[in-house]
Amino acid sequence: MIETALAPAVSQRTLSNTISFGTINISLLFTGEETGGSFSLVESVMRPGTEPPYHIHDREDETFYVLEGHLSVMVDGVVHECHPGQTIFLPRGIPHTFRVRSRVARVLNYLTPSGFEKYFQQLGTPAMSLDKPNAETRPANYAEVAGRASAMCGVRLADYQPQF
Repeated sequence: MIETALAPAVSQRTLSNTISFGTINISLLFTGEETGGSFSLVESVMRPGTEPPYHIHDREDETFYVLEGHLSVMVDGVVHECHPGQTIFLPRGIPHTFRVRSRVARVLNYLTPSGFEKYFQQLGTPAMSLDKPNAETRPANYAEVAGRASAMCGVRLADYQPQF
């Protein structure tokens, strides 16, 4: 039998684990604290408008599973159209970004190993609702806070910022 210090856990979206920034609500379903650092799992409810610039993760791989809506995901210059039931893997070290193409998109984001959830915690404020944010919630010093959070989490902006 394999022994582990971790305990089984159950999670769901609640106001206590959901933060808002920009036009996104992010529920931190599992963080590194619950998984011994092996992964984090977040659920995002997004409207168009706060998608990230083309960027590179140095530390973690990302996997998006689209539950609702439509995302255009650019990975290393190639655009992939992702609809409900589709999954896309974004390996570390490869530039990527996405755009919400529907009125609302809901996505599970699996990050391995954990740690990038701290980025969302740095940028966000406690959510007022589990629905999509109704208004822009970025702080006035968003660029400065996002730059610090990116550096802390091993994320770099790509030299090229595509329009797609």
